[in-house]
Amino acid sequence: MKNIILSMLTLLAISSCKDFLNPKQVNLVYNDVFWQNEKDAVTAVLGVYALYRGAMVNAQMYERGDVTTGFFRRGHNGGSSDRLYLPGNFVNVSDVNKSWGSLESLADWSSFYKVIAMTNLTISRIAAMNDNLFSSGNKSKLLGEVYFLRALTYYHIATIWGNAPLILESIESSNQVIDQDGNLKNVPRSSDIAIMETALKDVNEAVQRLEYGSKANFEGGVRAAKGSAQALSGYANLWMAFLQQRNGQANAQYIANAVKSLEDAVTHGPYSLAPYTDARAIAALYKGGSSEAVFELNISANANESYRIDKGGIQSLTCKVPPLDGDATKDRSSSINWIPASKKRFIYPNYPADRRADLFFGAWSSTYDEPFSDVSAVSTDRRNVTWLKKFAAFVEDPNAQKNEYIAYFADCNIPIFRFTDVKLLLAEAYIKNGQAGMATAIINEIRTRAGLTAPYTGDNPLAEVMQQRTSELIGEGKLFFDYVRNNYFQNVPVMEAERYRQQGYYWPVSSAILTSNKLVQQTPYWNGRTTW
Repeated sequence: MKNIILSMLTLLAISSCKDFLNPKQVNLVYNDVFWQNEKDAVTAVLGVYALYRGAMVNAQMYERGDVTTGFFRRGHNGGSSDRLYLPGNFVNVSDVNKSWGSLESLADWSSFYKVIAMTNLTISRIAAMNDNLFSSGNKSKLLGEVYFLRALTYYHIATIWGNAPLILESIESSNQVIDQDGNLKNVPRSSDIAIMETALKDVNEAVQRLEYGSKANFEGGVRAAKGSAQALSGYANLWMAFLQQRNGQANAQYIANAVKSLEDAVTHGPYSLAPYTDARAIAALYKGGSSEAVFELNISANANESYRIDKGGIQSLTCKVPPLDGDATKDRSSSINWIPASKKRFIYPNYPADRRADLFFGAWSSTYDEPFSDVSAVSTDRRNVTWLKKFAAFVEDPNAQKNEYIAYFADCNIPIFRFTDVKLLLAEAYIKNGQAGMATAIINEIRTRAGLTAPYTGDNPLAEVMQQRTSELIGEGKLFFDYVRNNYFQNVPVMEAERYRQQGYYWPVSSAILTSNKLVQQTPYWNGRTTW
């Protein structure tokens, strides 16, 4: 698996959208000679994982799900764009700050549709293969994995862009994409309801085909299993419940479905909460393959499945790094995202009793409210930069050049779903299903592990679930979507009420997409609000 993923990720890194399907790839997955046995099918499925991972390792979900909350701020010399969290100036046409309308690279959905194209092809081809070519149950399992990946990808598309093209056909001939006059066939945007319905249909197929596995044969969460499919089902059902409520439609069945899926994952899956005893326990959790690994992206320098942190990834945006030459002034303190003191009450209101603040972050007690820099009047001590430690696991590049001071490979997995996430999502579903008592038990379990021994006694358990999800999952790409789903925006002015009403939580579409597909129109809120 690791060699396949590495080669495909390398290809993704050097390929543009238009030359992605190069002859070597076409020979691999389109040629009828390829789909001859189980090994071929496994190779194709691993290729789908590689495409999905290639789309996700660039930290885009961290930027979409965390930086957009406004809790993080860019450093004096680098970090994420402040357009992710600052309101745009839409009155002055010449002002280049158009919020998300200034970030065209994040408005391009091409990487997601590459995954969709590969899943469509792989499902079609494996389904057509004779059952006797596979070991017992393996054909169904492989199909289940691909259905899961297609559902997950469409879930991302629906929560990021809302309305989007719905493509389920396997592309195996140029006649399917080019008409008789040689023009590209265009596909319009389907509704967010239709996209999520497709995700739900696919994930239900995955749940039926996949098994939980046991702790003895657990694959460390890097391959889809029944539990990961049920986690996705919970997410997709709760998002559909949100959409139906927004549209004035009944949503009780989707909430009940979410409860059932998440209960099954919690009760029957081989997962358990990891201890929060000390920094070593947290490092082990994010290293990967822990008891909380429901589904995660495998990032391992030892297995040649990694990337240089100075070239990209979440570490490049969040982590201080020990310079190889020992010069502390090169530790990137001014070049990463950080948490200002004024935002900390939203994340850990019970600090210092809440041990997660110091376990997940460096220098949480810092009072700095402006970025560290050598020219700052107050923020002059690099030791007082509050930074995210979750993904601070590196291995030195043995081929580093003498003038490369932060030549490290990333060496920890990236969680898509972890067990804490699943349990808190179940608590949310319980509350919406009229089972607040069941939710309170989960809330108190999470609070106790964090060092908050006093049980929750408030009268707004949903707000407490949102608080615990904020405290637990910050940095993992979930929070902004949680807040949209529940209209829970306490950190004004990240999402003004009018922007929310106009569905401005959906992203604009890039000019490249609008130009190449004439049937795609701009996301309504962003008409006239982009720089392209």
